[in-house]
Amino acid sequence: MTTQYPNLAQMGVQNPQDIIGYTLSHIAPATDVLKIKYQRPKGSLLPVTRSYNIGRAVQTRMIDSGTATTSEIHEISPVLSKAIQELDLIVDAKTSKDELKKHILAEMERVELEFVAEMRALRQLMTKLDH
Repeated sequence: MTTQYPNLAQMGVQNPQDIIGYTLSHIAPATDVLKIKYQRPKGSLLPVTRSYNIGRAVQTRMIDSGTATTSEIHEISPVLSKAIQELDLIVDAKTSKDELKKHILAEMERVELEFVAEMRALRQLMTKLDH
């Protein structure tokens, strides 16, 4: 099965179209927690949020070659990094749709108010003609 969001699918995310946001936190040196927020229909038994614990890649790096001192470096998982890019695409697309919808609704309200005011003015002119 091919998917538009292969990294999210690899993590087990089944309904990317329902995603409305996410948070990423770093709870331990070797663990990241990705919490995905979903828009669910009223009465749905599916969870509104889902958390994923993702291990970080551990690399040993030489700090001082003279004493052969090394240190462990914990880097974000490549799959998580790509999944975040996919989540950004999903969330940004919805955000711009929501912003456009709000703009259109505000414009419709403005036009409606102008129309009502113009109709009121025309009715007043009509009553003047009747007198």
